[in-house]
Amino acid sequence: MNRKNPFKTPEGYFDNFAADFMAQLPEKKEKTLLLRLRPLLYAACLVAVCFGGYLVWQNTETQKQDATMAEYNKQVHDQYVDDYLDCAMLDNGDIYACISE
Repeated sequence: MNRKNPFKTPEGYFDNFAADFMAQLPEKKEKTLLLRLRPLLYAACLVAVCFGGYLVWQNTETQKQDATMAEYNKQVHDQYVDDYLDCAMLDNGDIYACISE
């Protein structure tokens, strides 16, 4: 087994290697305004989605409260009507007679 390295580089190859390599790279383009503002746009979209979700949640809570209040008001109204009819001593026959006249 020969311990000699079969791979060789030309003389002076690595002397200007860094400069030659950098010269072959494409020039770096400057970022446009849109690319610079992209993180801010993402943050604004996230805030808008969160705020929209909050509004939807708040609207459903309000609708639930409105439905609960409507049911409560109906029960209270029915109780007042029942109390009035008891006080007036009207039964179903009297109510039908008043309505039919």
